[in-house]
Amino acid sequence: MLFWIILTILILVIFVTNQHYFSYWSNRNVPHKNPIFFLGDLAGMLSLKKGMGEYFARIYENNKNKRIFGLYFSYRPTLLICDPLLIQDVLIKDFPSFHDRGFPINEEVDPLGGHLFVLSGQRWRDLRVKLSPTFTGGKLKGMYPTIFNCAHVLQEYIEKGVQNGNDIFDIHDLMGRFTTNVISSVAFGIENDCINDPEDVFRKMGVKFIQPTLKIMIINILTVFVPKLLTLLKIKIVPHDIEEFFMSVVQQTIEQREKNQDFERKDFMQMLIQLKNQGYVSADKDDDQNNTESTSADKKHETRKLTLHEVASQAFLFFAAGFETSSSTSNFCLLELSKNPEVQKKAQDEIDEIMSASNSSEITYDMLGKMKFLECCIDETLRKYPIVPVHIRECTKDYTFSDSNWNIEKGTTVFIPVQGLHRDPNIYENPMEFRPKRFMDSASGNGNSNGVYYMPFGDGPRNCIGARMGKLQTKLGLAMILSKFSFEPVDKHLMNSEIEMHPNQFILTPKETILLKASLR
Repeated sequence: MLFWIILTILILVIFVTNQHYFSYWSNRNVPHKNPIFFLGDLAGMLSLKKGMGEYFARIYENNKNKRIFGLYFSYRPTLLICDPLLIQDVLIKDFPSFHDRGFPINEEVDPLGGHLFVLSGQRWRDLRVKLSPTFTGGKLKGMYPTIFNCAHVLQEYIEKGVQNGNDIFDIHDLMGRFTTNVISSVAFGIENDCINDPEDVFRKMGVKFIQPTLKIMIINILTVFVPKLLTLLKIKIVPHDIEEFFMSVVQQTIEQREKNQDFERKDFMQMLIQLKNQGYVSADKDDDQNNTESTSADKKHETRKLTLHEVASQAFLFFAAGFETSSSTSNFCLLELSKNPEVQKKAQDEIDEIMSASNSSEITYDMLGKMKFLECCIDETLRKYPIVPVHIRECTKDYTFSDSNWNIEKGTTVFIPVQGLHRDPNIYENPMEFRPKRFMDSASGNGNSNGVYYMPFGDGPRNCIGARMGKLQTKLGLAMILSKFSFEPVDKHLMNSEIEMHPNQFILTPKETILLKASLR
């Protein structure tokens, strides 16, 4: 008898608890669907059949007529923002209420975890102000010769392969090796050749960190859906050998440069060393005068010097976030150009005309800036394939959405379904068609909406600080190889079909290898 009484009480407690937590959105009159017992809306994600971008895109597609949509990740209420005008409020207008991402940080467990992407509050703001001068036009122009040398090695590698009959390339892997060359050079000041040596240690470390494994998928799910559990269980995100490698490289590079005071190299590491030794980045005469995020209120923080761990964390972020995003963008762009030969030819004609008009056999920084159609090809690639398909923000104070009575509490996680918006036929006509001309006279691709709906690098004060650098290396790499080669898919079925994305990756990554055949023009 006692057993049945206890069981009845237990069932009653579970029922009341379930009803209590799953009434959060109905109590706020926020649209939502009936959640599954205990799991809430997590069931679709835990199946591991679709990536996070497709998971949120599907929810957006089913509920885009609603401005916001409530979700439950188990008993944790979160919110999907569907309305571009409300997205504009979150990312820009009311940014002070959404300035954090809400990712867990435990620098004792992950010493490389204290980087700009995950930091919160004033610590994020101070570091953002310090790092913003590292990506001005003048600084990028200073790095250009280094990036050009890497692109030239890429061009020669493809040419040698074509001439020797090895004209089929795994473009994602090849462009990953190119971007690894670039980033190891400009972020760490280390000259290597991942293009000709795929076993280079920098490449191996990068591949290991982003390899789409079940473990990484589980960590991604915990990071996004139950971030406090990561901290509670002290789960290490960066593997120990990768952490040791990057800490060692950064420490050795700093020691070598500080011993040789006459040595100075125009790269990201040199600027990080300035932040370590003097607390600010020295200005260049070519720097954009208006490209600064510093205000008078920030002046008192400008001279605080970075620690060795802070330097290593920013260098690691530059590497981890930069090489995979840029290589994936190049991979998707070349795939679409190979599927659309008339678009590929138009991009090549533009490159030819600019090189001919400049009477130059090499693509200079200024020439690259004139390649508007190629820029549109990259922008359209990022629309169709947003490498980061979901943006995440955490509400930092109780907030009521404009023109509504919807309110959310401090600590609520907000999701922005970038992939869903970028592929919404109500915003972009025939969104699965590759149409670079959408961007010829519009930074947002002439979308049929108001507010913020095109955001491959985010938007507002917390947009991607390295966006200009990423686009520069992507654009130069594409310009260099398109000036000499044409590409076509090896698998002709790709001409009329869409590729499937890997379910174990947060960023957009093809599930299958994409092989392209190169031919000399």
